[in-house]
Amino acid sequence: MAFDSACALADLGHRVVVFTAFGPPDATLQGHPGVSVVCVGSAWIRKEQSSPTAVVRGLWNLDASRRMLEVLSDLDPRDTIVHIHLYSSALTASVLHASIRAKFATVMTLHDYFITCPNGAYFVFPKAEICERRALSLACLACNCDSRKRSHKAWRVARTLVQNRLASIPRRVSAYVAVSETCAALARRDLPAAARIDVIPNVVAVKRLPAINAAQNRDYVFTGRLESYKGPQLLARAGSHLRLPVVFCGEGPIEAELRRVYPEATFTGWIQPKEVMEVLGRARAFVFPSVYRETFGLSAAEALARGIPVVASRGTAAEEFIRHNENGLLFDHNSVDDLTVQLGKLSDHGLVERLGKEAYSRYWNDPLTIDAHISKLLIFYRSVLASVHAPVSDVSRSEATRVCPPT
Repeated sequence: MAFDSACALADLGHRVVVFTAFGPPDATLQGHPGVSVVCVGSAWIRKEQSSPTAVVRGLWNLDASRRMLEVLSDLDPRDTIVHIHLYSSALTASVLHASIRAKFATVMTLHDYFITCPNGAYFVFPKAEICERRALSLACLACNCDSRKRSHKAWRVARTLVQNRLASIPRRVSAYVAVSETCAALARRDLPAAARIDVIPNVVAVKRLPAINAAQNRDYVFTGRLESYKGPQLLARAGSHLRLPVVFCGEGPIEAELRRVYPEATFTGWIQPKEVMEVLGRARAFVFPSVYRETFGLSAAEALARGIPVVASRGTAAEEFIRHNENGLLFDHNSVDDLTVQLGKLSDHGLVERLGKEAYSRYWNDPLTIDAHISKLLIFYRSVLASVHAPVSDVSRSEATRVCPPT
């Protein structure tokens, strides 16, 4: 999302600087005449987690902070937006602190919840259950919620305390972008009450192709990491009960469990996006059984754009795309029984045909294109600049907004 928006903004004449921890630059950025790339040289923390130096740098990356200040020294705070996309895995909150200290309007897209929640997901991974605890409360500190081990949770708590209690980053960020209403609602739980949160959905980068006749297809498709929090185990159990032709596109630590539960299912392993689209072309329905609260639900939107009915878990952002019994079906969160009931309905060819047609029509009536995204983003940027600084003359000119999206 950071790279796509950077290129789109540059295409409109804006000066864009992409500030990132490490390279090489993504292919979409290489050679783009309007985009300059700054790579700090910091490594991904997870790759160096056993190093004492990495442990300290992961709390507060001083090199990244200094480099950010160098980049900003050549820019004017009155017509510059610093847009943070991802920072926790290498850059750390030090880059936010540097930008805010230099008096630049600093905004953040909530692709995850690391700005408030130590594990970034409001999810208890060992138990595969949603977390309702207040971030950094005593109940939060006592909970073993990390996807790895308790010691890593302790380190993440330390990082969040430095970010939120010592540096007070959440209240100093100029504004936030939530990629869905679900994301915004969850973020509001622990962000300061006065925090500005605007909802600007992510881009769904699919071309408009003729609608798939899903009623002629057989397969029930899941795409993504085969992790318990993604919910593929629910589909394996429901599919096994109904003897459905289930296809799992992806790989992950619970693949062996899924094969044991439903050995007749098809497992493609990790495949390229083009191949995923080919699998979707044979889908009768796309199943989005996530147990944790996804911030957006991109794969569900991609399926709808092809005219494929989506069966999605209630309580996830994908629910925002689905109208039950209109363009898809919803099932109760983490319920194999209700998923089985909803999937059973799709044996009706007439229902599948009706849901698929409505899925295609509803999506393309208001598609999530890059043009729509950038239009909303520019309105947001100008509004933030106007609220943070005194009015800038002719700020609406395309040359007047410089965008630095750390990744």
